[in-house]
Amino acid sequence: MDKNIIHPGKENSILQIHYPDSIINSYYDMSAPIQFTFSYCSGLCAEDYYNVVSVSPGEDYFYTSRIVSSFHKFNARPLHRHSFFELIIVLKGSIMQKLEDRQYLYPEGTCCLINQNVFHIERYIGEAQVLFIGLSVNFIKELLESHRTAYFQKEETAYDNSIFQFMDANIQERDGKNYLDFLTAFQNRKNIEKLQKLSDVLIHSMMFPKFGSTYIIKGVICELFQYLDTKQLYHISKVRLHSSSDQLLFSRIGHLLEETDGRMSRSALENALCYSGNYMNTIVNKYTGMSLHDYGLTFALKKAASLLADTGKSISAIEIQLGFTNRTHFYKIFRKKYGVTPGEYRKNITKRKETALPF
Repeated sequence: MDKNIIHPGKENSILQIHYPDSIINSYYDMSAPIQFTFSYCSGLCAEDYYNVVSVSPGEDYFYTSRIVSSFHKFNARPLHRHSFFELIIVLKGSIMQKLEDRQYLYPEGTCCLINQNVFHIERYIGEAQVLFIGLSVNFIKELLESHRTAYFQKEETAYDNSIFQFMDANIQERDGKNYLDFLTAFQNRKNIEKLQKLSDVLIHSMMFPKFGSTYIIKGVICELFQYLDTKQLYHISKVRLHSSSDQLLFSRIGHLLEETDGRMSRSALENALCYSGNYMNTIVNKYTGMSLHDYGLTFALKKAASLLADTGKSISAIEIQLGFTNRTHFYKIFRKKYGVTPGEYRKNITKRKETALPF
C-alpha cells in the first residue's frame, strides 16, 4: 500500500488548517478529493481517551490521547469553516454541534451536511463515535455528471437526489450559509446498523485500496445519499442560518408528529429529540399558537379525514387506529376543525365523488 502512516503526535497533513487559533478566520483546506475522519471519545473522565483516524487517497493519520487537558483543548477549538462539504454522522452517543451562534444536540443516528461557508464546531459531551466525511467540490461535480456514463436509461441521476441538489445549488450560489439536518424517522429502528455498515466499507476501501476501490467509494457515497434521502427513513430539513434559531427544532417536531399521525407521546418526543416537553411546548406555541398536544391533534385529525375519504374503514376502527378512546371527544374536535361530524364528512366526500364529471 503506497501510503504514509502518520504516527501519534505528528501533524495531520490531510487537512491544512489556516489560522487555527483565530475565532473568526479558522479555515480547513483539503487537497484530496475525499477524506474520512473516524473519531471516538470514551468519555470525559480522567481515565478516558479519544482516538482520531483520518484516511484519504494519499495518506492516513492516526492520533490518540489520554491526556485530559489535551482533550479539553480539542473540545475548545474555535469555530471553523471548510473549502469542502462535510457530512457528519453520529454513530454512537451524542455530540453538541455549534453552527455559527446556535448550538444543537445531535444524538445517535442523526447527520448534518454543512456547506463551505458555515462556521461550526463539534463538541463531545460523553462517549461518542462520529464519522466525518469531507467531500471536495470537484468530487461532487464528478458524481453529478456520472449519469453521462450510466449503463441504464432508467437509472436515477444525482440530480434526482435532494442531497446532491443541495450541494449543486450551493456550488452555484457560493455565498449562502446553509446546511441539511437529518433526523431519523421514528420507525427507522435499524438505521445505525446501516450507517455503520456503509461507514465500514468506506473506511476499509480507503485504507486498503485495490483495483476498483475508486468506484466502490463513489458507489457507496451514492448509496449513502440515497439512504439518507429516503423519506420513510429520514426527515431532511434545509436550514438557512439567517432563519430563527428555533426553526430546526420546530421542524423536527413536525416531522415526527406527521410520521406518527400526531399520536407520538410527549415522553417519546423527549426521548427522540432530547429536549424537555415544556421547552418543545414553548417552541410549538411560538410558531402555531397551540400547545404541543393540540398541535399533535391537528395531524391526527388530518389522518382521520384522509381515512374517511379514501378508505372504507369504520369510524370506530379509525378512532382505535389513531388512539382516540373517547368517541364524544373525537366527534367534538373533528367537528370543530371540519364543521361536520365524521359521518357527515364521509357522506359529503362520497357525494362529491359521485357527482364529479369525468374528463
